[in-house]
Amino acid sequence: MKRRSRPKVRPRPGAAAPQQLAQSDALLAQILLHLMGDASLKKKALALRNAGLSNASIAQLAGTSPDVIGQVLYMARRERAARRR
Repeated sequence: MKRRSRPKVRPRPGAAAPQQLAQSDALLAQILLHLMGDASLKKKALALRNAGLSNASIAQLAGTSPDVIGQVLYMARRERAARRR
C-alpha cells in the first residue's frame, strides 16, 4: 500500500511567529497590568490591545494562549456593538 504524502503546511502571508516583547515594552505592560489590579482578563486584554500589543504578546503576559485572547477580544467587540444598538 502506498502512503499519500501530506500537503506541506505553509504559514499564512503576513503571519509571523510569536515574537518576544522588547524588555522595555514588557516592563511597561507589566506595570499596566499591576496598576489594573484585580481587573478581568477582558479589561486587561483590551488595555494591552489599545497599547498596541498583539494577541500573542498579550497571551504571553497573561499566561494563556493567543486563541483565548482573540476570543476574549472578539466577545468584547460584540458586547460593545450590542450596547450601541
